[in-house]
Amino acid sequence: MKRILLAAGLLCLLPAAGSAATLELDFAAYGGGVSLARGSVVLTEEAEGGASRYRAALEAEAVPWLGLFTNFRYQAESAGRLEAGAAQPDRFRGERRLRRKQDIMTLTFGPDGVDATAEPPLSPDKAARVPPDSRRGSIDPLSAGAAVILTASRAGGCGGRYPVYDGRRRYDIIMTPQGKGDLPSSRYRIATGTAEVCAVTVRPVAGFQGDRDRDRFFAEGVERKATVWFARAPESGRVVPVTVEVPTDTMTVLVHTVGVKAGL
Repeated sequence: MKRILLAAGLLCLLPAAGSAATLELDFAAYGGGVSLARGSVVLTEEAEGGASRYRAALEAEAVPWLGLFTNFRYQAESAGRLEAGAAQPDRFRGERRLRRKQDIMTLTFGPDGVDATAEPPLSPDKAARVPPDSRRGSIDPLSAGAAVILTASRAGGCGGRYPVYDGRRRYDIIMTPQGKGDLPSSRYRIATGTAEVCAVTVRPVAGFQGDRDRDRFFAEGVERKATVWFARAPESGRVVPVTVEVPTDTMTVLVHTVGVKAGL
């Protein structure tokens, strides 16, 4: 019954036919109190029957002082169908630059599974680490983020399991509601006060190297945890992730939403 009511509520809040709703989040990342990166996520939704079509675009880059050493920049885009909070992507493309290296990953989703194309190509060993059967039914990481954000913006809170394949690794993102919590006042956040708290677990499935340093974020057999606080943005009134806290072995990374734009 709860799922039926949630689905009905989501359908009522879909954009009107023929219109496209947009949601843009600007964010800033900090580690150990030091500014590391800034970026944005732009989500566009258009009604399609009882569901919607979505497009997602992500841009992130190192802040100027760090960029002098890393030249880090990441851009990604995905598109697909969103129904009752579940994403069904058609395609994904991610481009990463780090120092002098550049790599591009393209994913194509179809009824028979997921095809991955990497530039430069992955070695046969790396390409075989996630077999076709493990890819089937998975979604790309940006589509998972889009589903979480758009569902929260309509119904608030979080929940569910997202099977993710990024072209190299297959893992599950598990979102578990933790009730309400208090966000103290901070100049880094767009909202304070009562927020919906969500625990996040990243669970490895395939493609993780057992011989890698277990201190790396993606390590075989190591579950990673994070916490997300969802609150209503003051100007737009949309429920969005306000703060994401990701503990690592070397530091705790905080990603704060610093700006929200919404419109039709």
